[in-house]
Parts: sequence; structure tokens; C-alpha cells
Amino acid sequence: MMTARSLPRIVHLLIVLLVGYCVSACGYHPLTSTVVHDAGSVKSIYIPVFVNRSYRATLEAFLANSITEQFARRRGEWRIAGEGAEYLLSGTIISYDSFPVAYKYQNALQLEAVAEYRATITAEIALRKNSSRSIIWKRRLSLYQNFPANSDIAIQQNSEDAAIQEVCQKLAQDIYVSLSDDF
Repeated sequence: MMTARSLPRIVHLLIVLLVGYCVSACGYHPLTSTVVHDAGSVKSIYIPVFVNRSYRATLEAFLANSITEQFARRRGEWRIAGEGAEYLLSGTIISYDSFPVAYKYQNALQLEAVAEYRATITAEIALRKNSSRSIIWKRRLSLYQNFPANSDIAIQQNSEDAAIQEVCQKLAQDIYVSLSDDF
């Protein structure tokens, strides 16, 4: 027999069951990969700081950190390890360029002003088998990100730094996907 005290418990239980049913039916799933790899198929990789041949300081650290984050964030066939890893992913930043790509005009008689710049990074990446040092995969990648111009130098620099970070993340994603597809 139902009493006034048991009714709220039943309603509470029905609400919990209903919410559980709705959540499970809406396609919610864990963000991590559910692919199970054989322990023998997981490859260890070492990613040192890259060589920087561009005029822009710290690009090598930004790119190496972005690549390391990409590999560490994903579960799969690659595992970050130290210098004794099975594979070595090394690279060289060949160039960094920043140039105007869009202009704005005040009026027909005034000079134009830069509205947007483009930051472009070109890098050469190589994967080596650590035991033999032989190159087994190599790519030359060049990616860019536009960023707004600003008359305030500090804001301009922050925008450029954000664009550089974005390019490094895109490069890291491309490298991870290429390596995962090729191996």
C-alpha cells in the first residue's frame, strides 16, 4: 500500500530512470578512444625540441609541445617515452613568415592600412627507427593562420602569438594523423 511518504521516493526513482534512459538514448559516449590495441602494437616515441632555422624565437618549443600534447592526449598505437623509445620524431622549422593579406582603406585619398596578417610556418618532420637511425617517414608541411592587425603593438603581438599557437596545433594534428594513417 502506498503512503504519502513513499510517493516522493517513487517519483524520484522514476525521474532518475527517465533521465538515465534519455541520456543513454541520445548518443552520449566517452570522449576517449575505445579501440583496444594489442600491447605489442603500441609504439613508443620520443619527441625532442625541434631545430629552429627561422628568425622567430621559441617556435621550436611551441611546435614540440603541441606535438607532444597531441600524442599524449590520444589513446592509440603511440606512447610518449624518453630517449630510449622505439621511434624518434624530430623536425626542423624551416621558416616563419608574417605578411599582410588584407587591407582597409580610409577613403580614396588616404593610404591603406593593414587589416589582417598571415602567419605561416614551414617545418620538415622525420620519424626514425631509434635503433638504426634510418628515416622511415618524412614530411614537409606548411600551414598558416590569419590574425587581425591592430594599432596597439601589445595587442598585435598577442594576436600573432595566438596565430602561431594555432598553426602549431594544426601542424601537430596533421603529423599525428599522417603517422597514424601510415603506420
